[in-house]
Amino acid sequence: MQYGILGSLELRVEGRRVEPTRPRVRAALAFFLLHSGELVTVDALIDGLWGENPPRTARAQVHTVVSALRRLLPAPDHVAWESAGYRLNLQQGVLDSARFELLVTEAQRHLGSAERERAVGLLREALALWRGEALSGIGAPFADAARARLGEQRFRAHMMVADAELAGGDCSALIPELSALSAEFPEREDVAERLARALYFAGRQTEALAVLRAVRALLAEEYGVDPGRELVALEGAMLRGDLLRETSSGRRPASGVRPSSGAHQSPQAVLPAGPAPSGTAAAPPSAPAGPVPSGSAPSGAAAAPGDPRAALAPSDSASPAPAEDQVASPPSPGSPVPRQLPHDLPDFIGREKEMATLLATAERSPCPAPRAVVVSGMGGVGKTALVLHAAHRLAAAFPGGQLYADLRGFGAGEPRTPFDVLGRFLMDLGVSGRSLPEDVDDRAALYRAALADRQVLIVLDNARDTHQIGPLLPGNGSSAVLVTSRRALAGPHGATRIVLHPMAEDEQHRMLERFCGEDALRTDPESASLVLDACAGLPLALRIAGAQLATRPTWSLNTLARRLSRGGSRLRALAVDHLAVHDTFVLSYNGLRDSGQPMEREAARAFRLLGLWPSHPVAPEAAAALLGEPLADTTDVLDLLADTHLLQATDTGGYRFHDLVGEFAEQCVLAEEPEAEREAALLRLVTWYSAAAHKANSLTAPVVHLGPPQAAAPLPDFHDGRDALAWFVREMPALKAVIELAGRTSRPELAWRTANAMLGYGHAYWWVGEWMQCLTKAMAWARRHDDLMGQAYLHNALGAANGMAYRNDECLAHLQAALALHRETGNGDGQATVLGNLAMVHHQAGRLREAIAALEESRLLRLQLGHTQDSATVLSGKGFLLRAGGDAAAALEAYAQALETFRSQGLDKFVAGGLFNIAECLRILGRSTEAFAAYAESLTLARKMDDQDAVADILHGTAQMHHEVGDLEQARVHWEEARAVAREYGLQKVLEESAEALASLGEDAGSAP
Repeated sequence: MQYGILGSLELRVEGRRVEPTRPRVRAALAFFLLHSGELVTVDALIDGLWGENPPRTARAQVHTVVSALRRLLPAPDHVAWESAGYRLNLQQGVLDSARFELLVTEAQRHLGSAERERAVGLLREALALWRGEALSGIGAPFADAARARLGEQRFRAHMMVADAELAGGDCSALIPELSALSAEFPEREDVAERLARALYFAGRQTEALAVLRAVRALLAEEYGVDPGRELVALEGAMLRGDLLRETSSGRRPASGVRPSSGAHQSPQAVLPAGPAPSGTAAAPPSAPAGPVPSGSAPSGAAAAPGDPRAALAPSDSASPAPAEDQVASPPSPGSPVPRQLPHDLPDFIGREKEMATLLATAERSPCPAPRAVVVSGMGGVGKTALVLHAAHRLAAAFPGGQLYADLRGFGAGEPRTPFDVLGRFLMDLGVSGRSLPEDVDDRAALYRAALADRQVLIVLDNARDTHQIGPLLPGNGSSAVLVTSRRALAGPHGATRIVLHPMAEDEQHRMLERFCGEDALRTDPESASLVLDACAGLPLALRIAGAQLATRPTWSLNTLARRLSRGGSRLRALAVDHLAVHDTFVLSYNGLRDSGQPMEREAARAFRLLGLWPSHPVAPEAAAALLGEPLADTTDVLDLLADTHLLQATDTGGYRFHDLVGEFAEQCVLAEEPEAEREAALLRLVTWYSAAAHKANSLTAPVVHLGPPQAAAPLPDFHDGRDALAWFVREMPALKAVIELAGRTSRPELAWRTANAMLGYGHAYWWVGEWMQCLTKAMAWARRHDDLMGQAYLHNALGAANGMAYRNDECLAHLQAALALHRETGNGDGQATVLGNLAMVHHQAGRLREAIAALEESRLLRLQLGHTQDSATVLSGKGFLLRAGGDAAAALEAYAQALETFRSQGLDKFVAGGLFNIAECLRILGRSTEAFAAYAESLTLARKMDDQDAVADILHGTAQMHHEVGDLEQARVHWEEARAVAREYGLQKVLEESAEALASLGEDAGSAP
C-alpha cells in the first residue's frame, strides 16, 4: 500500500489506485496520515473533521468512518484502537510526505559540504514527490492549516535547491524554476533575491534588476512597505558591478560568466587556451596525448637506463603546490598523460541521484584505499553512458589522465584478460613494452607503482566478474576506478555500489521530449505514453526510438507508437543501425548459455522456462515447480539470474522480469525448448498454483469441498488466514492467468478447481468482482470441455458470489442450475451444499419457509450420506433461521438436537457455540436460570479453547440477561469485562455494543468506540 497527500489524496495497492468515495472517509484517512504513528483521540478526530460545531451524532459517525477505513486498509496498516484513541501505524516508506521530510533532512546534512550535488539530488527527488497542492480536494477544517504547513516545507526545499545551485555556479538551469516560484509567490523577497542572482550570474543583468524593481513596486502598491535591506543592498551591488565581493555565502557565477568589473578569475583560467576533446579537460602543452616511445624515460628520472622502473621514477623538480581553488598541477614534462575516454553523450538526461553518488565518491580527497564505484544493471539500462558522462565531468580532477578499457565481459569473443589489459595500461603510462613482466601479478605490481604518484581516473567497462578487475585496481587512493558490469559484483572491497534501474517516469518523458520535441508530446500525449510504455524505462530503447524518429522524417510520434505497440514485436521494432535492444539481451543470455560452468548453463535454462511466465512475479517455490527442480537449487539459479540482472528481485521475496527482458525470454523458450518440455513445465506451474490456492482457501473459507492436486514443489507457508488472504490479493493477476492457462493444458479441470478454491477470498473481497471474473473464465473452459462436474461446482460458486452482492435472482438461478447438474451426475455432497446455499438466499430474500425447507432437505441428504456432523451443522443453521423469524421455541429445539450430536462427537468448539445459541433462545423466552447455566458452560469451554471472540460474545449475552432480570451491578461487571476483551483483541462489534450498554446504565463509557 502506498499513500499520498502531497497532491490529491492517493492510495495505491501494488500500483492499482484505490479511491475512497465518501468525503468524510477521505478526510479521516488524510487526518490519520498526517498523524501517522500518533495516538488520535476521538475528540481530536471530531475537532479535525467538524471543527467547533460538530453534529450530535459525531461520535457515532467517527466509529462508522473508522470501520470503513478498516475495511479499506490492509492488515499491516490497520487503524488500531488503544486505551484513549486510535493509532495508524504505517510501514516505513509508504507515505509520500514522510519520504519528503526524510529526503530533505538527509539533504541538509550534505549542504555546505563537498557533497553539494548529492544534496541537490536528494532535494530534487523530494520535490518530485509533489503532485500539486497538498491534500487537494480535502475540505475538512484541519486541512487548511496542514496544507499551509506542508506548502511551507515545499517552499523551503525549493529555496535550499536554489542556494545550493547558486553556490555551484549552474545558474541558467535554475532560472525557469525560480521564475515559476516568483509567479506563484510574487511578494516573496527571498524568491526575488535568488532569481535576481541567478539572472545576474547567467549574464542577464538587465532582467535581474527588473526582478528587483518589480518586487519593490509590488510591495509598495499592495502593502505600502519598502523591500528589506538585503534586497536593497543586492540591487546596489548589481548596479556597481561588484556583486561577487558582496556575496560571502560562497555563491559563484556560472562557468564562463564574467561580471562587468571586479570579478575574480575563474579557476579554469589556469588551463591553457585552445580546443579540447568533447567532455575532457584540455591537456597542458607539455603533456603528450599518448605513451612515450619505447625505452624513453621522463626527464630527471633517477633510475638506471634500461630499468623498467625508470619510467616510474618521480621527477626531481617538483612543481609548487597549487592554490586551494586551482586544479592540481599536471605531470612532469615528458610523462605520458593518457586521455582515453570515449565520447560523451551530449544529450545525457536524468540519473541525478546516481550521478551525485558517483561524483561524490570519485571526487573525495585521496585516501589510503582506492576509490572505486561499481555500477551494475541489466543490458541497455545505461551503465556505460552514466559512467562515461561522470568520467568526463571528473576529468579535470585527475591530471594524471584517464585510462579506459572495454573488458568485454559480455559480448562476442572471449573476455579480455587482466594480463592483456595491464600490458596496454602500462605502455599507456610510459612503461616500455619490451620490459613488461610475463606474470600477471608482477604486471599488477608494476602498474600500481606507475600509479602511486599520479591521479588517474580508470574506467573498466563491461566487467564479467571480480577476478577480471582485481589486478587492475590501483594501490592507493590517489586514483579512482569506475566499473560497469551486468552482474552484481562482490568486489572490490569497500567499493560504492550503484544498481541502475530503469529510468524514472519523469526522466523517460524528458528524454523522449529531447528526441521528438516538446510540441509533439504536447499535441499527441497518448502516442507519447504508448512509446514510453513500449520502451519500459530502458534508455537504450528510448535512444533507438529517438533515432528512428530522427532518421525517418516522415514518421510521426503516432507512427512510432503503432509500430512499437504491435503484440510480440517490440524487440524487433526497437532496432536502428547498429543499435538493438534484442542484441544487448542476447549478450547477457549467451554468456550464461555458453558458459563452461554448469550452474550458469542451468541458469540459462531457468531463464528460458521462466519465459513461459513472463508477465508475473514468481515465488521461488512456484519457480521450482515450473523448472521441476529442488527448491534449494532453484533459489541458487534465481539469485544468479538476479545478479546478472536478467531477473529483478521483488520486495516480497519473489522475482520478476523487466518487461522487455520477459519478451526476450519468451522468444528464447519458444526457439530453444521442445514443445513437450514447455507443456510439462506449464502444467507443473498451473498445478502448483492450484494446490497453493486450495491451501490458502483451507485457512480462509468456512467449508472445503474438494482436495488439492499434488504439487511438484513446496507450497507457501501461511501463518494464518490473514496471511493467506494477503497471498490471494498479491497473486490475483497470476491466478487469473493460471485459470486461462489451465484450460489449455492436458488437465483443463484445474481451471475450475482453482477458481472454486478461492471461496475464502470471495468472502473477504466479494465487492471487488475479481472472484466473479475468475469463475466466469473457468466456466467458459468447463463448457468448452463439456465438464458437467466443473459446471456444477462453478454454478454453486457463482451463486455464492452473486448472493454476497445481494443479487438474489442471479444467485437463485445459478444455485438451481448447480443443483440440477449435481443431481444429473449423482453428487450427493454437492447437492447438500447447494441446498444449504439455497436456504441462505431464500432467507436473504425474506422467504423463510422456503429457506427452512431447503435446509431440512440438505440435512436429511447429509444423514443419508453418513455425514452426521454436517447434518448437525445444518440443524444449527435451521435454528438460526427460526430464531431470526421470531420462533425462539422452535429454534431452541433445533439447537438442542444439534448440541446432542456435537457432544457425542466431542466437538468442544461446536458445543460452546451450541450452548451460546441455546442461552440466547432461553433469554428471549425469559427462562433466566437455564440461560445463565448455558452461558456459564459455554464461557468455560470458550476460555478453555482460548476462543476470545466467543468469550466476548458470551460475556455480552450474560450481561444482557442480568440487565433484563434487573441485576444492574452484575450487568455492569460483565459488560466491562466484555469490553476489556473486545478492546484487547480488536472485536469492534462487541466493543461498540458494550460501550453503548454501559452508557445506558449511566456509566461513563469514555471515548471507546
